[in-house]
Amino acid sequence: MRIVSNVIVFILIAAALSSGRAQVTTTKPADIVDLKQIDSSILVDMMYATSANFLGRKVVGYNANICYLTTAAAEGLAKAQARLKSIGAKTGQSYSLFVRDCYRPQKSVFDFLAWSKDERDLLMKSHFYPNLSKAQLISENYISPVSGHSRASSVDLTIARLNEFGDVELLPMGTIVDFFGDRAHTAAATATPSEKASRQLLQQVLSPEFKNYSKEWWHFALKVEPYPKTFFDFDVDAPAGRQPQSIAENEIATQFSEAGILAELDRRSDSPLALSNLLKSIHLDRAMKIPKYDLEARASTATLAGFTETFGKIATTVSADVARLIKDLGIDWEKDITKTYDPKSARTEAGKKLRGNGNVTRFFNEKWLDSKTGQFFLAGISNRIDRREFSPGTCGEVRFLYRLGYELQMTGETFASRVPFTINVVYTYNDDHQGCRSIASAWSLQAIKDDDPSIVSRRLMTGPLDPTRLTFKQIEINAQVARFPSDLENAENRKFAGQAIYLMRIFGFEKSGFVARKLENTPDVQSIRKKPELQKQLVDFVTKNLTAIDNGTYLMPDSLLADIALSYSTLGSSRLANKPFDILMTTAAADKIIANAGNRDAFQFIGNGAGLLERLNTSTCMGCHQASSTAGFHFLGVDRWDFGSNPAATKNALDGNRLVLPFSPHLLNDLPRRARYVTALANGETPNSFRPHPSAPIAGAGDNMPCPLPHEKNFARKSSWSCDAARGATCTALVTNANQSVTLGQCVPAAAKIYGGLSCRTSRIEDSNSVVNDQTSIAFNARSFEDRVATDDQIYKLSEGKLDERNYNCRPTKIGVPLGRVTKQCSLAQNSLKDLKLDRVPDDMCAVVGGKGFEEMAKGYFSSAKFAAGVGRGILNTCSPSRFCREDYICQEMPDFLMNPRFGVSAATIHALREKRVGFCTPTYFVYQLRLDGHPNPN
Repeated sequence: MRIVSNVIVFILIAAALSSGRAQVTTTKPADIVDLKQIDSSILVDMMYATSANFLGRKVVGYNANICYLTTAAAEGLAKAQARLKSIGAKTGQSYSLFVRDCYRPQKSVFDFLAWSKDERDLLMKSHFYPNLSKAQLISENYISPVSGHSRASSVDLTIARLNEFGDVELLPMGTIVDFFGDRAHTAAATATPSEKASRQLLQQVLSPEFKNYSKEWWHFALKVEPYPKTFFDFDVDAPAGRQPQSIAENEIATQFSEAGILAELDRRSDSPLALSNLLKSIHLDRAMKIPKYDLEARASTATLAGFTETFGKIATTVSADVARLIKDLGIDWEKDITKTYDPKSARTEAGKKLRGNGNVTRFFNEKWLDSKTGQFFLAGISNRIDRREFSPGTCGEVRFLYRLGYELQMTGETFASRVPFTINVVYTYNDDHQGCRSIASAWSLQAIKDDDPSIVSRRLMTGPLDPTRLTFKQIEINAQVARFPSDLENAENRKFAGQAIYLMRIFGFEKSGFVARKLENTPDVQSIRKKPELQKQLVDFVTKNLTAIDNGTYLMPDSLLADIALSYSTLGSSRLANKPFDILMTTAAADKIIANAGNRDAFQFIGNGAGLLERLNTSTCMGCHQASSTAGFHFLGVDRWDFGSNPAATKNALDGNRLVLPFSPHLLNDLPRRARYVTALANGETPNSFRPHPSAPIAGAGDNMPCPLPHEKNFARKSSWSCDAARGATCTALVTNANQSVTLGQCVPAAAKIYGGLSCRTSRIEDSNSVVNDQTSIAFNARSFEDRVATDDQIYKLSEGKLDERNYNCRPTKIGVPLGRVTKQCSLAQNSLKDLKLDRVPDDMCAVVGGKGFEEMAKGYFSSAKFAAGVGRGILNTCSPSRFCREDYICQEMPDFLMNPRFGVSAATIHALREKRVGFCTPTYFVYQLRLDGHPNPN
């Protein structure tokens, strides 16, 4: 292997100097100028001042996005720009030169050479030099110890097309700038006709003043250089007045969930953020098989299953997990919705009787993961730069969230829905060696926002989502895999108003290939309980890492972790199934660890042993999953109807099955913290990495929101909070469980201030206490479906009989409403929403409460028409981006079918509700896109 050291370079330059052939100077002469001073219309994006280059980091000497060139070279580019604009104008195009590199300090060349010696650093190999070794980059002269760029008259550039908004689209050239290989040769035979035409256009406008380097279509040197024997070594610095401006907290984007933007990024199989396109990129990087598929159509899950080494393994693993869970539970079960009311399909004698009323546990049908009708839609994008605390050596993460859904035609009708199964594709940001300042700044709303979704999408892909900034990390799965209907819960005396089990997995590349990884901070309860050495390791870890645990930024070792997690709802925040550390450690033992530390007052979160366990529990997958979540998810994404063959028909098919809010109370409350973190980095400041309790609100907790009980306020110390004083609510323990270390209450209004939709019952949970120690079982809490609600008492002493218009009623839990629900009948005026005023969000309104249409769909699949024909009405509480629903409830959109003459709601009222994003709270399983059953069987 050929190694070129800085010493050799110095020898080469010294030899040139001694012969009078060259000189090196750190002095910048007056005729080396900023290109913008000569022609401000030329676009400049200095790639070595960012991490978007073949090193994957900022290069030494590049401290600003400024193109320095000799005046002669800058004026030559100005002439080329004029020629290019003239050519574009003749065809109605707006063209501009797009400059990627200009003057290069000699120290930067040394940095390239030092990088070439480190054979371990192959971060950007797949993007820039997939077919060459680092030694070949030197031997074949792609990287030279002496660069013409250091003479300030060479430039690397391409051509951009600008639309009327100034948005940039690069012309096709066949490779990215700085791609090392034959395809980058200017006359490469592999270039397509359009790529050849773009290269010829670049040559045409530059050739009068510049000459091209034949191995790099982008590299041009001035034909007559002012400094042919001088190598400069001053830094690329911004002059006074050009330093980055500070960014305010409200100017940073933390997530995108707008349907229009998502559609632009995920319209076809080859769209930038289509799941199929991400999988293709991952497979290309790893030289793995890529299936053939239609690039112009959206990929079905059958197509995705063709990526056998990644998505295929996920599908196979989930299928095996479901089979294991079914075996562990040992109950009658069903995947085919058409058989849930069929006694002949029962697998147990008891099941034959129960199925007469559809009382059978429903399981996820894994055929959805290899189906011609199943699809994964982009549901949201998350800026998780704040996760750099968990990924040392990176600038945090960006996450692309996809939800399973379908659209199909049956009996001449369109059926469509989403399903409670998400895939989260996680990438890390390559370290920009600027304290992550350039990465954080790329999320500035000023640089991204626009009223046109197509412009925003392109700005995202050339800015914060630029693939050259990112490295694939892992794929995360969150799926509802089992659901117990409310009637089954009543029949078996569990009384949970319906339950569901969620499965969580993480997949990534290890030495053995693409495999299931250990889950972050989620203990392997079965192994730890059976092995004393692991119990000691756990105690030692907690003892030695109290400060990081208190801060919420710790990482447990893999030896203590599980690779699968099950999470349970209903009332999941109070279930021992979701609190593994309450099983592994007593409150007294946890308190002793804190006492021995001797610095209890230094902690921000941990006030006592219960607080320590609360921090540990809420940092696990199942604990986070149930902390102020929405139907077991924190980011559901907005409903989209652009995925069907007829968007209007798809939208109609989703009516009565749509959401108002795409995220949970926890996510909404956490976004300001994330914004503060990213803003600090963008401004060159040290961010506050402390993470509060996941249920802590921005301000006071609203009605029926979680709150620390008065006697337990010290469990979270500085992370504690209270009910909204303006609402006058009291923090009350509505759900109790003697086995849990911390009980959160709910903010309960006084009886004189009640309104529709509020909790009206209390529940005492008795855990099944059937912790599974057998390590052949899928998880320690596999049998926690046997938990039960032991007591179910009223809060307000309301009527429980027939509804009327005058008096509020407390609907019982057994009809599928956890903790009951305050409601009453709608009057005629309320039924049509004629008196609804939206100058402020009202407490309640006449909403949808199910009915015969809803029950019909439980026997088959969701039909908007059937739902509308048999829907009921009742007074329920409202919800909006500033007003969330309580645990186990979701913010549903008021259906369009209420504009039918039967209901008489005006189009103007429905439009006003949509404009103000006001919906109504309903149990999660009353919305079919949040339950795994009630959908057609996958094809």
